[in-house]
Amino acid sequence: MNRLEGPFDAALHLQDRQVVDVDGLLVCNVDDVELNESDDGTLSVTGLLIGAPALLPRFSGLLGRTLLEQWRRLGIEKADRLEPWRIDISDVVELQSDVRLSVSREGLLVRAQNPAKGRTRPLDRLLGMNVRHGDESLGRVTDIRLEPRNSDHTTEFVCTHLVVGHGRPGSMLGYDRQQDMGPAILGHAIRWLHRHTGQLPISDVTDIDWEGAMITSRAELSALAASS
Repeated sequence: MNRLEGPFDAALHLQDRQVVDVDGLLVCNVDDVELNESDDGTLSVTGLLIGAPALLPRFSGLLGRTLLEQWRRLGIEKADRLEPWRIDISDVVELQSDVRLSVSREGLLVRAQNPAKGRTRPLDRLLGMNVRHGDESLGRVTDIRLEPRNSDHTTEFVCTHLVVGHGRPGSMLGYDRQQDMGPAILGHAIRWLHRHTGQLPISDVTDIDWEGAMITSRAELSALAASS
């Protein structure tokens, strides 16, 4: 099953997956996912981010900042030291247990560029943001749900929902999305522990404060639907 053909979740199905090229050769692991915010507020995945500058900020708080600074000091003479490598999402043709590309790995990885400065950000910046509805905290963003949209002979993967709960990204191990996976007892236990996790349509998001790590919603959460 190619998950690119239906709804899938960015953190669960992309982060930390192996990337394989058109010849079946290992390229790298996905360390983070590149999000683009368009002028109308639409969030879409535009690339895969590779390397320490993408991975280290995912370690929370002081640890992540310290590790990233140490990485920078190891090559302080390199101006692009803190820029991750990037694979364009258009090169991805299949998503199963790994990420499969339509191109060869030779010369594939390039330093991430941001032509629309300030509008492209790693997924990690969104994960963990507090979501509020009025004076009520609904939880934190633990993932985003994506759907393919075809336009001008290209396919975009657009965020349709935020997955919001009180755990950490990945803490449900996918049991929230696929009801029949793994041992039934473990699945029931994990779903009970995360019973307050739900989804929020991106259309109900009124503001994303990237600096303050806060999302404002006009609606409550709804039940989390299964993904592909």
